[in-house]
Amino acid sequence: MEQQSEVNPKRVAAFFRRSNLGPVCRVQSTSDMEAWLASSAYFTLITYLNNVSTEIQGIRNTDWFPISQNIRRLTAIFDKLDAMIVANPPAPVVPGATLDPGNKGYRRWAHSMLRDIYQLVEKAVPSGKCRHVNELGVYLSGSFGSSTKIEYGTGHELSFLFFVCALFKAEILNQEEDLAASALVLFDRYLQFVRRLQVTYSVNSSNWHGGYSLDKFQFVPFILGFAQLCYEAPFSPQKMLNEDTIAEYRKAYMLINCVGHMAATNIGTFARHSSQLWSLAALSSWSKIHRSLMFMYMEEILLDVDNLNALRFGELMSFEEEKSGLHLGNARMGVKSPLRRQLAEDQDDQDQEQDVTSRSGTPSISRSENNVFVARKKPRVEEPFSDGLSNSGLSQGSECSSLSGVSVHLPTWLDDCPGCSKSAF
Repeated sequence: MEQQSEVNPKRVAAFFRRSNLGPVCRVQSTSDMEAWLASSAYFTLITYLNNVSTEIQGIRNTDWFPISQNIRRLTAIFDKLDAMIVANPPAPVVPGATLDPGNKGYRRWAHSMLRDIYQLVEKAVPSGKCRHVNELGVYLSGSFGSSTKIEYGTGHELSFLFFVCALFKAEILNQEEDLAASALVLFDRYLQFVRRLQVTYSVNSSNWHGGYSLDKFQFVPFILGFAQLCYEAPFSPQKMLNEDTIAEYRKAYMLINCVGHMAATNIGTFARHSSQLWSLAALSSWSKIHRSLMFMYMEEILLDVDNLNALRFGELMSFEEEKSGLHLGNARMGVKSPLRRQLAEDQDDQDQEQDVTSRSGTPSISRSENNVFVARKKPRVEEPFSDGLSNSGLSQGSECSSLSGVSVHLPTWLDDCPGCSKSAF
């Protein structure tokens, strides 16, 4: 009988880690954390959060800003997923029956989603990028929650961030044109959709203490929402939980939309159900709050094995060590962003055109298309998005309530954050 060769476990493990087999889970214990923090995926993720935070400060959701056809096609995916919710209504509650956590109708929806998600992604990306469909589909399908436990948390939100970052790495999205829209349009559409999932199917929170007392499901929209307010905010942090602020600015700012959603879906005051957010409202600086949340996100979520053990890594979001030699810095907050500067220049040009038109009597041509602002192809002032990070690494893809009457102690990391942010990044 022919003798069988002995199997080398290390070679087998190395084979199954190869990226051409598709995205795989890599963080299974605390021993994997060092490699995760040194990985290309971690570098790309933090770079994106820094870059987009800098870009959207001073920009409202209701402002005109560039929205590319690729962003529109990607956003349309959620229209199809919405239709699946209609086709898979919540399971009826039987009187007297034991109530299980979550509604089992979610599992029917998840089955439909998994059946079609890769085809939806393929239709949304350019034909020359089809080789990335599998990896992108894995990240997107993992961003809606667990159909086994019928729960959703910040780990699933992180999978959607991987999806967005991978779009930039694959050069499906362009950093110059799509950075702001990736947050204010694409991520915002995702946020509205997962909220619908949570409410429709009574999805449970997988976060172990209520989304770190911000929101029991989400974290990232608070980072983005505070970033928007870091330049020329129309109200102070002390007013962000007020009913008048919610009514006036809910459509304009992601943060206020989150506050409004929490007020409508939670019982009691913010000091009770969202103590951390209530505490942040006592601060005076939007930029300080943003730095605090970035530090908190990196320490409490990106170092939590439970948030990472189902996260998959592939070619675009690689677990391999980052080789660029660049160091992660802080987002540049409290300054006019490149996009806001460009929009101001375009507005000045438009005013000049209208002035000339009014004197010449010639009808002017609108620069809007389907009510979406189309930015001119102007050279932008080259300015690094984050300290020591002029090359973001995102485009190196392949070719093909009331605040009175309650006392809450502010966490110590709020005071330490400005000083510790250097080591954190």
